[in-house]
Amino acid sequence: MKKSEEDAQRLMQEFYRIARSRHALFYDLLSGYGITMHQFHLLMYLKMRGRMKVTDLGNMMLVSMPTASRMLNTMCEKGLVKKTGDDKDRRLSYVELTREGERVVEEAHARQIEVLAEVLEGMPESDMESFLAQTERLADELTSLKEKERGD
Repeated sequence: MKKSEEDAQRLMQEFYRIARSRHALFYDLLSGYGITMHQFHLLMYLKMRGRMKVTDLGNMMLVSMPTASRMLNTMCEKGLVKKTGDDKDRRLSYVELTREGERVVEEAHARQIEVLAEVLEGMPESDMESFLAQTERLADELTSLKEKERGD
């Protein structure tokens, strides 16, 4: 096995461990709001971007349109997101957070930041900056590959 393949295997294992640990840490917090981690991510995208077309949100989340629609319908039923149509083009739908959605995102996000900040406090600042820069680069590369695969 080549060194790059060994590194890729190690990285995949650590991604899995991080995702599993993060999910376990925040499961109770998010379930208190009646949402899953994927639903929380959807709410975060809306918090960051504001009112969006349903198709754009699905593309940002890298999920199919049926998956995005199901998630949005669930969030609408919970009163966290509202859908509106376009006055000029009835084929277009827009989504945005409701006040309750804003509250849930702000509270849950603030708690996640507190927990992660505690974990990261022990890391030297120079290591942290390098780690974050490399993580951002990797995220950009992986996102770019997925977008090329879809033909974006």
